[in-house]
Amino acid sequence: MAFDPLAGLVDLEDHIATIRADATARGYPFDRHAVRNELQAATFRLRGASTVRLLVSPTGALAIEVTPVETQP
Repeated sequence: MAFDPLAGLVDLEDHIATIRADATARGYPFDRHAVRNELQAATFRLRGASTVRLLVSPTGALAIEVTPVETQP
């Protein structure tokens, strides 16, 4: 997911809907509110453009990876 420091996570609801559908299709538990809370916590202090990756395990556990976007000089 793209993170913009002014707009937040771009198209967040669409991303959550897609991830939820994929998790449900695989039989993984998915808690939308927990996902939103974890994403908020992971991006709260970001000040630059970043890419955010959300992984959901078969148990429903979440992992979030944040990578800053490199800017051209």
